[in-house]
Amino acid sequence: MYDIIQQIIDKCGPRMPCSPQEAKGAEIIKEELEETCDEVTIEPFTCHPRAALGWIRIDLLMGLLSFSLFLLIQLFIDSYWVYILSILSTLLIFLALLIAWEEFFCYKEFIDPIFKKKDSQNVIGKIKPKGEIKKIIIFSGHHDSALQFNLLRYLKYGYAVIIFLGLGILFFWFFASVLFIILSIFTFLLDLTLIYQIFFNLVIWLLIIGAIPLLTLFFFVTPGKRANKVPGAVDNLSAIAVILGIGRYLKNYKEIILENTEIRIISFGSEEAFLRGAYRYVEAHLEELQKYDTECINLDAIQSKDNISFSDKEPTTRTIHSEEVVQKLIKAAKLVGVKAKIASLGGGSFLEKIVGLMGGGTDAAAFSKSNIKASTITGLSLLKMVHFYHQETDTPDKIEKGVLENTLKICVGYIINDKKKKN
Repeated sequence: MYDIIQQIIDKCGPRMPCSPQEAKGAEIIKEELEETCDEVTIEPFTCHPRAALGWIRIDLLMGLLSFSLFLLIQLFIDSYWVYILSILSTLLIFLALLIAWEEFFCYKEFIDPIFKKKDSQNVIGKIKPKGEIKKIIIFSGHHDSALQFNLLRYLKYGYAVIIFLGLGILFFWFFASVLFIILSIFTFLLDLTLIYQIFFNLVIWLLIIGAIPLLTLFFFVTPGKRANKVPGAVDNLSAIAVILGIGRYLKNYKEIILENTEIRIISFGSEEAFLRGAYRYVEAHLEELQKYDTECINLDAIQSKDNISFSDKEPTTRTIHSEEVVQKLIKAAKLVGVKAKIASLGGGSFLEKIVGLMGGGTDAAAFSKSNIKASTITGLSLLKMVHFYHQETDTPDKIEKGVLENTLKICVGYIINDKKKKN
């Protein structure tokens, strides 16, 4: 498992969504799966990968334009332009927040069409059962790597401060601008000039406080191919190594699979473009997945053997995962003697929960959102991840020895318990 991680990095390098390197990584995975699976296919799809983070700059520009329109009101304080400019200012900041909500907090393709469409791919390996298929168990990961997060690369723990402060200022200004419109309507009771002066001062302070976070967020990622710097050993070749390990194990011990159960090993593309590969796969196969009582065990960022956890929810996208799958994972961990816990994505401590609000999602969300039973196995140390997560330092040495083996054991235990339950 450790060798395949190094091999993909050596042959492909960083693999940002829809890049030639991502496609080359998919081919290597396909070749590996062909040695262990009965059927292997690559399913191509298209998406708009730059929309996943491109919305940030759009939001910042709209926010700054909103502030600018409000500041212009001082030139027209005695005319109807006060109302026009204040309404336009509020509409702009509202639209900025709507884009953030739809794109990041819902992972919808809200403004994707304004970005360039590109090609990506999913790799699907099938280990077919004896007889008729009655159930499908999917083990999945993703083979693309992230664009480098410049804020994490240079600010480390300051990353979270910038994110929350930047978004907080935009949210605060939206509510303040709505309040100004409401107060300005009642000018027959209130002094409009005084009201505007109060809000004018508020805007100035928001711009002073927000100057650094807002300008810094503008450089969240580097444009073009220069952002393709992340080797992605932890995120997410660690997971790819484990699911390929499952294929190799089952090639020799196929008898542990419950009769009439098909095992699928899937490597998704463009996960870092807000799960586009997983969403495309679920959309294309939804009827089949529902028919055969599918369970998806997704793997993401397997790094620390003391932090293996099973996600019951993903706070960013408000995704609730299958309690049945989570409990089966806990039983599998007990069966093979591996320490693991249930935790929302990001972690269970107060600090981890706060970070989890902005931590994004995993491919399991695409399944759970469509009522397909799923959960994600992850294993990240919050204290350590700031030194490599979505950075060019995400190299194989960051993966602790033993964590891939323990995760593989859990997956094998899951299959064994599934057979025991039926028997």
